[in-house]
Amino acid sequence: MPEMGDLLREGSVTDPFFEVLYDGDWNACIGKQGDEINYVEGYLQAAQLLVDTLLEKEMFGSRDTLAMPILFNARHGLELALKYVLREFSALGMARTREGPVDHDLHAYWVHLSEQHIGDRACREQLAELKPFVESFMKQDIDGQELRYFENRDGKQSLGEQAVVNLPLIQAAVRELLYILERLMERVACLAQEHISGTRTAECSRSDLIAIARIVGPKQSWTEDAFLDRKADAMAQFGLSSKGFSKALDAVKASRELKNIIEVESDLLHLSEAKIVEIVALWLDANPPKPANTPPRVVNASSISFDDVMRYGDKMSALNRAVMKQLTVEEFADLQAIYYVGRDRRFGEEYPRLLETTLAAHRLAKERYALFHHILSKKNFIDGLAAGLRRVGQPALGDKVAQMRDALRPAE
Repeated sequence: MPEMGDLLREGSVTDPFFEVLYDGDWNACIGKQGDEINYVEGYLQAAQLLVDTLLEKEMFGSRDTLAMPILFNARHGLELALKYVLREFSALGMARTREGPVDHDLHAYWVHLSEQHIGDRACREQLAELKPFVESFMKQDIDGQELRYFENRDGKQSLGEQAVVNLPLIQAAVRELLYILERLMERVACLAQEHISGTRTAECSRSDLIAIARIVGPKQSWTEDAFLDRKADAMAQFGLSSKGFSKALDAVKASRELKNIIEVESDLLHLSEAKIVEIVALWLDANPPKPANTPPRVVNASSISFDDVMRYGDKMSALNRAVMKQLTVEEFADLQAIYYVGRDRRFGEEYPRLLETTLAAHRLAKERYALFHHILSKKNFIDGLAAGLRRVGQPALGDKVAQMRDALRPAE
């Protein structure tokens, strides 16, 4: 590719910044191909790259000229992060939007977020960790002007009370700020996923409820005197009133997956344990397990035995037809839904909805054989089924299915 400077001077490129060139290595996605996260991370990464390069290369001559861009990028990245987090929380119904015009007062955004009881302990803690960074910028640049311009809006010199800043200190601060914001943004993304489950209260996220369930212990122990101490511990850790704690327990008890933690199982919607054990036995007969540490291998045409293929096809055909005789439409839809919950690591709370859509599709199917073969031909059928059973509220049965497979594994 020609030198970019030559293209500009020759007039081959008319727009020095935004002209589209064919370059598979260095074309960056912006605008309609960009993402809001790119803005947040970009300014913070720019601050880190600048200060790291400045110090590593001992660019003493650039200390004064690069100090402002480093500080501004860090401040602007923090501002964008707070605005992003607020929008995400608002979309999830976890925070009120900020009234009034959009401005650059990052302290006001942080206060608006911090004064609300965001229903997730990790997010509350991470917002609290931002306090010294927010307050530092507020003291020197409340509206994003002081770090950008030599003169502020009052016509006075920006940062007029300051004389020097220490770049190694700024480097450490930028790294810590990035660390906090990365965890906060990751947690916000996780919350968006958790909301799919529907398991939460106004004060507790699904992750909080999992932690609370582990603190309170098995439901059968809740009548013991020691439960009161565990209750007090959970309330203190999550800032809950007695009513808030009761709502948290109700949410745990309403969740198929979280009930496992308090040792309460949930019934399957159509399948019985006996039917599952029978189907697993049939599947294992047609698909004998290999030793646990069998390495993967590449299969090519020359290594395939036609007779082996035919024998396996006959086995699978017999398996499909045997299972078709054993299971009703509802039961097989149940089996498929449980398998996909486990294989795809979906929330156990999604099981009823997934079963409903699966059953609707199966009832419309003109030919059932293909539906059975699609699931029963999967080599990870036992793994997915066992994991799914654990997630939908049958952990003991999930373990039993896995043990049936392991018992048939040949020694290495």
